[in-house]
Amino acid sequence: SASFDKTVKVWNSATGELILTLKGHSWIVTSVVWSPDGTKLASGSGRVDHGDWCAGEVFIWDSASGAKLTQLEGHSSLVTSLVWSPEGSKLASASYDKTAIVWDSISGEQMATLKGHTGPLRGVAWMQKGDSD
Repeated sequence: SASFDKTVKVWNSATGELILTLKGHSWIVTSVVWSPDGTKLASGSGRVDHGDWCAGEVFIWDSASGAKLTQLEGHSSLVTSLVWSPEGSKLASASYDKTAIVWDSISGEQMATLKGHTGPLRGVAWMQKGDSD
């Protein structure tokens, strides 16, 4: 679960037991999503400086240990949505900065910045047929 308390929590859905608490985001966490193979989590947030958005935050975490593996930087405002490609090799993020970014989920490299919306993005989805463009 993603929270206004700046954390991500991983729960056992059968027992309700708290398994992990992931800390490190600067502001509210707006999105969290499991990788297709279940080994990683991605979470999205933003940083605020003196009341103004200064950057989006995307973290990739190890789902077993809770260790932060990667921080993806490229958005200039709050990250609102995340989705893994079906094979897990890419991650897409949507932001209030009116862009979506496609990332290489291993290297953290920006593969594409998708521009064209005239307002903030609220969601992003991946076609379920595969990893194709």
